[in-house]
Amino acid sequence: MRKKTQEDFEHTIVKVLNAERIDDKNRIDLRIVKWKTAKVRTIEKRRIWETEGKEVFRKMVGLNADDINFIVEHRDEILALLKEEPTNV
Repeated sequence: MRKKTQEDFEHTIVKVLNAERIDDKNRIDLRIVKWKTAKVRTIEKRRIWETEGKEVFRKMVGLNADDINFIVEHRDEILALLKEEPTNV
């Protein structure tokens, strides 16, 4: 098994769809991201920790009924954001 490097954690946030504030330094984002090591964009719900002007992503959390309703209500936008333009390799 290959040891993970910092490069494995590089990603681009395509869009934060919904954010829930937990306290002054923590929130939970429902977002679409493109991980450098992944082939496609993904939707994820993740804890975000804000410190010293930076955001540090943390554990993924499960989806609840409100998340599913949000996804269903915004499905056309989400599907469009999940699709990627092909890149020249």
